[in-house]
Amino acid sequence: MDITWFGHAAFRLKGQTQAVYIDPVEMEYCGARAKGLFGAPEPAAVILLTHHHTDHCNPESFKRMRTPATVIIGPRGCSDKVRGLVQEVNPGDTVTIGGVTVRAVYAYNVTRQRSPGTPFHPRGTGVGYIVTIDNHTVYHSGDTEPIPEMDGLGPVDVALLPVDDHYTMSPEEALQCATMVKAVTVIPMHYFDTPVERVLAAAAAAQSTNVRVLEVGESLALD
Repeated sequence: MDITWFGHAAFRLKGQTQAVYIDPVEMEYCGARAKGLFGAPEPAAVILLTHHHTDHCNPESFKRMRTPATVIIGPRGCSDKVRGLVQEVNPGDTVTIGGVTVRAVYAYNVTRQRSPGTPFHPRGTGVGYIVTIDNHTVYHSGDTEPIPEMDGLGPVDVALLPVDDHYTMSPEEALQCATMVKAVTVIPMHYFDTPVERVLAAAAAAQSTNVRVLEVGESLALD
């Protein structure tokens, strides 16, 4: 299986027979390479949406990868935005499509708030996903912070974790989450303006997990 970063929180997981996209939204700050990837994408067998925010759920961004056979999965806020067949999921739900198994898990804020008492991502509105393809397991956390529900999710081969330290968590917290889910490898995402150097410093300090920083369009192959 290959994992390709399309920028921000967007990834393609390509197995032997199916391509799964997670939060496939083109973001301007990710540059011209992202624009090219979204301009001519491989058709999607499955599209997973973590929550309804426009940087994660924008039907305009994934219209070129969507086909009549594409299965779109997401929580209720996404099904309200996307026309057509959308399978709603809640944390704990498991869905199997062909050779792909998808488990929805919790994703929410603990301390990051829009205003006092109003988190950016309230518990129950979004999800993360554990995706199994070709005997490899990938955890896409969605927009979250370290939360108790991460205990027991692993082990996973790869964890895709946000590091923006505003809407989600810091690089240091991301490495904490990697330990909680027993991730072999971490791919940072959802940077906004977080310097890559800060991510690498957090990884060096943690010394417990392999951190792979991808360029937009770069892939990690799992044997």
